[in-house]
Amino acid sequence: MLLVMLCWALAMLSGLCWARQYTALLTGATVLAVMWTHPFPVTGWAEWLRLAALVVTPWLLAAQRVREQMALKQLHAEEAVQMSQLSDAARALLSLQTATQQMERQITEITDLYHVTKETVRAMHLHELFAASLNIAPRLLDARGLRLVDLSGQSLRVLRATRSADGRMAPPPVCPPEAGSHGNPPDHGLPLGSPRTGGGGANTALDFEQAVVRQAVALGKPASATAQELACALPEGIARLSWAPLLREQQPVGVLIADDLPEEQLRTLMIVANQLSLQFSRILLYQQVEALAVTDALTGLSVRGYFLERAREELARSKRHGLSCTLLMADLDLFKQKNDTFGHLVGDVVLKEVARLLSDNLREIDLIARFGGEEFIMLLIETSVDQGMPITQRLKQLVEVHPIRAYDELLTQTISIGVAGFPDHGDTLETLIERADQALYAAKRAGRNQVVLWTEKSTLV
Repeated sequence: MLLVMLCWALAMLSGLCWARQYTALLTGATVLAVMWTHPFPVTGWAEWLRLAALVVTPWLLAAQRVREQMALKQLHAEEAVQMSQLSDAARALLSLQTATQQMERQITEITDLYHVTKETVRAMHLHELFAASLNIAPRLLDARGLRLVDLSGQSLRVLRATRSADGRMAPPPVCPPEAGSHGNPPDHGLPLGSPRTGGGGANTALDFEQAVVRQAVALGKPASATAQELACALPEGIARLSWAPLLREQQPVGVLIADDLPEEQLRTLMIVANQLSLQFSRILLYQQVEALAVTDALTGLSVRGYFLERAREELARSKRHGLSCTLLMADLDLFKQKNDTFGHLVGDVVLKEVARLLSDNLREIDLIARFGGEEFIMLLIETSVDQGMPITQRLKQLVEVHPIRAYDELLTQTISIGVAGFPDHGDTLETLIERADQALYAAKRAGRNQVVLWTEKSTLV
């Protein structure tokens, strides 16, 4: 029996590890061992079953080993195919690396230009547009300074900025006069082509700026030039000027000028100018519409200019008849945080709802307008300060407790209000607005959601 088990064990080991001929030999040896140790013929079914098991099991192991070897070969073949595909992919990746780097540079440029648009889209006046562009310009342009020339009016207006030691662009505190210049009075524009020499005023066009404007209008495209090419002296330290026109309906409405800009960045200057052209065109259109409109499109309230006109009429009438009026300046508290958190569409809903609450709770004879941004101005006609303060407190409380549904958001909003009375705190509209504004900022300093009546202490910061 021991001999049978030894031969069978070797046959099993052969089925697992060795070639088939060894398995056949050892299986035959197992059968011979059985025949030698047991008498034949085999008579019982149990003995036939045991003999069959001794013969078949080594071949089952051998068949399993063959299947595994075939599966392993298939895996190796698949691995070779995958390695080939991976090698092809690696070669393709290497070939795309340069293109990817170029795309990354383009994405960076597009992102920066997106920030130009984002920074300037809120500007409603040219100086706001220029100031907003200075926040992003140092990241795009390696110029020593920037100049924005406005050609939309009857005379030139020039806004300037220089690069400081920390790399930021900022308007210079004083614009020095050109060498040999006698100077012009500040804050006056200069007609295009005027022979006068520019001086130190913030809006005064200098000789070389006029020359650049003439070149930009004549060429209608970005370019660079030296002092010799411009046929005029440049300020000390500036060797070359680059410019790009701001176009509206194919007509120049401004010129963006860069001091000592590297030649390879001229295209970037052109793209920035194109972005500013879009915003400048919007500003010009806004100013045109603003001059004609009397109703604010967002809130439905009167616009600032119409309010000022009506308020002056009411103050003149009150002065003639010895009546009192109360002026209110209201501002939404922390409104910018709502815009930044929930977006401008939600902010617009909040602004409109507050405007509706204020308007609905005033008399028809009272005046209310959107003064700018999130500020409102109101004039309570034939109302003394003593009468107006409870009304103002009620307006503040109405806004404070009113829930505002803005799309999927349910919000609340508070306001701060500054109050000035006519004639107690001033006898002109400008004085009343100034003092109500001072009281408003005193309310802000006191913690917001306040109503503050103007006093002499309100002027203290």
